Amino acid sequence: PAVDLWNKQAILSGERVPVILNPYPFKIMEETNGTAMMGFLGGDQMIPDTTDDDQAKTLPYAVQWYNGKQEKYNGICWEPRSDVDEPLTKQAEHPGSQVSWHPGFRYHHFQGRKVALLVLKGLKEALQVWEDGIDTDKNDNVSFPLPEQYWHVGTMYDTIRDNFKTNVNKAAAATAAATTATAETPVSSCETGFHFLPRVCRVAMHGYGMWEPRAHDDYDLINIIQAAPNGYTPAFTERPYYSGFDVLPYSQAIPEGEVDVHAIAIATTFPAPDLDHEWVDDDDDDDDGNDEPVSDTNSTANRSRGLLTNKNHVPTRSWLKEASERAFLQKPNVRPVGEASMTGGVAKPSPPQRSTRRLGEDDIVPGRGWYASGWKNTKEFCDGSAQSTCGRSSTNECLMAGHNDNHKQVTGTSLSGWVVFHLPKLKEGIILARMEWWCGQGDAMSKEWTEVNDGKTLDETPYNGTNPFRERNLLDFMGEEEHQRRLKPGPEQLVPQDMKMDVAINGKIIKTWEREEWMKSAVETSKNCALWPLLDDESWDQGDEPVELAIRFRIDSNPHQGYCISHIYYA
Repeated sequence: PAVDLWNKQAILSGERVPVILNPYPFKIMEETNGTAMMGFLGGDQMIPDTTDDDQAKTLPYAVQWYNGKQEKYNGICWEPRSDVDEPLTKQAEHPGSQVSWHPGFRYHHFQGRKVALLVLKGLKEALQVWEDGIDTDKNDNVSFPLPEQYWHVGTMYDTIRDNFKTNVNKAAAATAAATTATAETPVSSCETGFHFLPRVCRVAMHGYGMWEPRAHDDYDLINIIQAAPNGYTPAFTERPYYSGFDVLPYSQAIPEGEVDVHAIAIATTFPAPDLDHEWVDDDDDDDDGNDEPVSDTNSTANRSRGLLTNKNHVPTRSWLKEASERAFLQKPNVRPVGEASMTGGVAKPSPPQRSTRRLGEDDIVPGRGWYASGWKNTKEFCDGSAQSTCGRSSTNECLMAGHNDNHKQVTGTSLSGWVVFHLPKLKEGIILARMEWWCGQGDAMSKEWTEVNDGKTLDETPYNGTNPFRERNLLDFMGEEEHQRRLKPGPEQLVPQDMKMDVAINGKIIKTWEREEWMKSAVETSKNCALWPLLDDESWDQGDEPVELAIRFRIDSNPHQGYCISHIYYA
């Protein structure tokens, strides 16, 4: 069901309809009248087995020992480098989990080559379409500029989506109208799995989450959490041990004479720029601490150029390093779907203004007891790409593994107050939350509190994020939580009978979940993914206005018991 949902959302959501490379199409081709762009990457039957070192030399380097009998893994944990001090934590010889059932680096190379060939084939076909278009229209003197019909694909996207919506809505209506016991079962695998809210299989969903890898930081759940009156919001404060690119380990260098795909990809016929590669050490910088390149001119144009073509510019090492990293990691000016206001390409939710008022029992005020936690608590760039810089905590014993997999969440207890999310748009009246009943074993923020928000719900004294007392408590808690995880207590211990969860929309409580109903949603729809349908209102009609979603827990018997929220999905 989850894969079918993924296929359907790939078509429905976002600006573009992608090519879906998935060996499990379910009914997508039927539901789109055969117009969806689906396929899958072929196998590896054409690659001969490597039997010994002599026979390996007769094969291209890329497929030598592809069968994994030797050289299956080539990852290392650290390559000494001059610009980064030796790691604080002793590094392992190689990354973990190098087991027989995991694919090795050559398998990943092969998968990447197949995707690259698919892209190159598509580009070739596109250029042929353009060439044919020029030949077709040249007699009518309309070939320049090339008519939109040859390079705009929006009409194709619309056709795929219109076909899909028509077919799935028709099937859903037929199923809903059936009244006999032999009526057709749910119309798709997706609706079978998501029987509690089948509309998610038929409408474009959006979401914010905290698990990594994540393609865009703009969609981090933390971004839409509203600050408490004292300015506090959950955040990850630990920074990576080093930044920038990893150096290529000598053990991974392509042997001389073999095909080097990366070298081919960056090859160019353009001459090298006329650069002066002289630099000065940081110790020789200007006395004023300015790390800008030295220049004989003060023009803004010269200062802003990416290439230092003036030979009087003498960049420092740190300036070059910072400039290259900034250029490489600079965010594109992409407008996130559903966001109303943008500044510099980053989503900036605009929450409603609050006035100071007397606090009622059910007033919705963002709490100050929710905190951010995860398997790894470092704020890093983890987008799943080869350019990610992930897993670089100073305590990591394999810094170059670059492992992107990380489960993060915000955790709160009955004493944490409300956690308030600002959803940019809500059109279909659907909100779901992925939560965990078993994650919040301890209580980092409210460990010593005896009342909600420590009795300071409306206190506007600015939050001191560098408070060492709080940092120390948080580290203590992390150790306690790991200990509790190993104990593996069940819902009988972690979800007390008097547990309640309140859900509010735009300042009004719309539902209070009692324990029995709440635990029914704790059943996982797919591995490690239990979803709570917080709102399912087919009559929702409030246009594209932003919505304020608030959640709080209430437990009198154990107010320090915590629960986690990692994703919010909505439509």
